Amino acid sequence: MVQSALRVTLRMTDLRDRRRALRGLSWLALAAWSALAAACSDRPFAAVDPEAFTSADMQTPWQPSDEAVGALGTGVGAMSLAEPIPAGVDVSSQRMSLLRLVDVALANRPQTSAAWAQAQRAAAEYGIVEGAWLPTLGFEADFYYGQSIYPAEGVGLLVDQTAFVPQLALNYLLLDFGRREADDDRARASLWTANLTFNRSLQAAVHAVQVGYFDLDSALALNLAAQRNLELAQTVVDMIEQQFEMGLATRPTLLLARQDLAQARFDLEATVAKILAAKARLLTACGLPATLPLEIERIREEELPTALSLRVQDVIDQALVGRPDLAAAVAKVRAADAAIRRADAEFLPTVSAYGDVGAIVTTFQTSDTNDDVYPWVTGSPPTWTVGLRGEWLLFDAFERQNAVKAARAARSAAEAELRGLRLQAIGETWDAYFRVDVAAKQYEYGKALVVASEDAFKSVEQSYEMGLATITELVEAEKDLQQARSTLVATRADLLVAAADLALAAGVERGRYDPLEQLRAREARR
Repeated sequence: MVQSALRVTLRMTDLRDRRRALRGLSWLALAAWSALAAACSDRPFAAVDPEAFTSADMQTPWQPSDEAVGALGTGVGAMSLAEPIPAGVDVSSQRMSLLRLVDVALANRPQTSAAWAQAQRAAAEYGIVEGAWLPTLGFEADFYYGQSIYPAEGVGLLVDQTAFVPQLALNYLLLDFGRREADDDRARASLWTANLTFNRSLQAAVHAVQVGYFDLDSALALNLAAQRNLELAQTVVDMIEQQFEMGLATRPTLLLARQDLAQARFDLEATVAKILAAKARLLTACGLPATLPLEIERIREEELPTALSLRVQDVIDQALVGRPDLAAAVAKVRAADAAIRRADAEFLPTVSAYGDVGAIVTTFQTSDTNDDVYPWVTGSPPTWTVGLRGEWLLFDAFERQNAVKAARAARSAAEAELRGLRLQAIGETWDAYFRVDVAAKQYEYGKALVVASEDAFKSVEQSYEMGLATITELVEAEKDLQQARSTLVATRADLLVAAADLALAAGVERGRYDPLEQLRAREARR
């Protein structure tokens, strides 16, 4: 008996030693693998040296090394900085109209693509939330080998077992006391927000293209006006040179006229720079590289916006109803309300149903401390389980209380954002409305000013040729005409840009050269 007991003790001691040895070997293998990975890899290990992924000091910009780029998986070295021209886009083969450029922008503008992707993401997240109403079905399988020791009086038993346990498990949440309803409402409101934000990004894209198009058209008009001013200045110089050769004009008078000619040439070159800058802004607004050549169709007189017959309050009312960003802000408030309900529901229990079915496919062998070995035994008994599970968290160190407070604060912030955006929409619409009204009147006065300046210059020119006007009067009439032309071009641009701003403020989707035509169409349907 003593010998048998001693043998059992020795076997148990051997088993404990073997398990310690196995654990020691496992840790040693893990350490060796880590050391080998660190030695074979040329990347810095963030857990050991996180400073390798930042700038060395506060004065030096961060420039990732090749190793850091490889470890992070993204960065300057992993991206192509060359922006390819989108397929099917050719803006150099023909003169582009505003509507054509708007179509190009809607298809290629990065901001629009990002907003669309966010809407798709919100839709996918809504689908995830909807899936919480369905049960989950999964397959589980365990495969293991184990050894058990059963000490007994005189003889100890050792059981070596190999088992494979497949199971098909079903879980179904029956009651959650409003959690899924709140998640549904929040996800649905977030999806509304994303879609409305996308709609607003389309309006912003149209507005950006309109403003860029109008700026380029204005720059081209300034260039034509500068060319006419240059021709006018050259005509004055030619007249004075003839007078000077006949002794009817002084040299200071000639020098003053040549000075005006030099200024006209300078102004003409300045308009060329404005054209190039306006083209770059327009191409960027369209989501295209600024290096592409571009020619646009000029805006005709009959395509300019006309004065509105709507009252400013009517336009503001349409803006408050039709702007997608305002509707998105309302959806944010609704999502915040759902978040509050979700946080309140966390104080309540949940009830789930579960079940599984499977089998234990096992084989085992039994031996004893007397070195007697029994035959292997194989079996596969089926197993199944059905039950209900209830969970109710009673105390969580005030985490749920603080979550409710955070949700209510977020709701207050969303409501304040809505109020601020509403005031901003009213202010933007008010400002743009009167800018359009004033610019339309100024444009009409500007056309009359150009006509009057042209008549005045012709009259002074004839008087000068007959010796009834001085060179000073001629030069002043020339400058007045040049200024009138430039003022008319600037006022025309102000009218177009103000109309585009009013269309954006009122939530107009898109328009032709007259961005206000949809506002008039809305008023006609009322």
